[in-house]
Amino acid sequence: MPGGYTLRLDPWAPEYEGSIQLPPDDDGGRRVDVRVEQAAWQAIRPAAAPRPRVIAFVDGVRRVEHRLLVTRGQRTTFGLLGSYGVGAVRVDGSARVTDALVGRAAVVSGGETIDPFVAVVGDRLTIRFEPHSVAENDPAAPLGGLQVAMRRSEAGLAERLSAEVDVVFQDGPLTFVTAANGCVVGFVKRLQQQYLDPSAEALLPRLDAGERTPVFLISGRAPRYSWYQRIAFGRAIESSLTGVVRLETPAERGLAEAVRLADLSAREIPRFASSPARDPRAPQNLYPIGGLEARLKHLLGDPVLLRRAVEVTLHSEVTA
Repeated sequence: MPGGYTLRLDPWAPEYEGSIQLPPDDDGGRRVDVRVEQAAWQAIRPAAAPRPRVIAFVDGVRRVEHRLLVTRGQRTTFGLLGSYGVGAVRVDGSARVTDALVGRAAVVSGGETIDPFVAVVGDRLTIRFEPHSVAENDPAAPLGGLQVAMRRSEAGLAERLSAEVDVVFQDGPLTFVTAANGCVVGFVKRLQQQYLDPSAEALLPRLDAGERTPVFLISGRAPRYSWYQRIAFGRAIESSLTGVVRLETPAERGLAEAVRLADLSAREIPRFASSPARDPRAPQNLYPIGGLEARLKHLLGDPVLLRRAVEVTLHSEVTA
């Protein structure tokens, strides 16, 4: 095979990738200051205000097409062929999906590099997986590399749209947002990290729909202002934190801007909260995000056809 390495399929079915838990982002010794907005740590319900002219929601989806084992000499590393889709929903009275794009990545662990992988679907459609390398050499590392490729693409789209709309809500933390010209807010719907001490965290289950906590500062390599808010209530049998989300914005834009965005999000986001009848991740998986995810998954193409095309390509190389 060109490049001095061989590719073989890992027999572990790609459908199982969802069970792998990625480690949380390392904030490099973060500290939290809960008194930057006000001394009293209590719920805030912002006053009424005109709605923004245009809001954009940015999100992405990813899919493992095939797992790989890459062998060069006596060394074997882990890899995968994966697809990701990134796009936006613009809301300006109506909602529409815009700016959708699809990326394909051949991610290999252990610092290994390979050539682009090309598969042909049907008679004419050529699918090209661009090479990506990650330093760690373990089975989960390629999935992390695919996640990073998707999130970098999300961040680039959010940065571009921030100059065109009033505010961009990007699904997930703003780890890769570095050059936004406008307002970008990270919308974190899964509360996986603990930022507050127990006395401050006790406020979260007491928040009413449309209320938020005071803004607090998360220090670290990329300081952020953050806040929690409740967008809706879950069912009585669910956790008291159902419907509570965390939002963040870069600290470099200043405290006054963060407070403005916190008030805006507390007013606007609850109207997009989803229903359990429509989305199993309700209410946190907002209606615009759910619709965008469905559209992006469709754009990724038929996974069965793509898997078969990958297998045919590898079979032709093995038997050549």
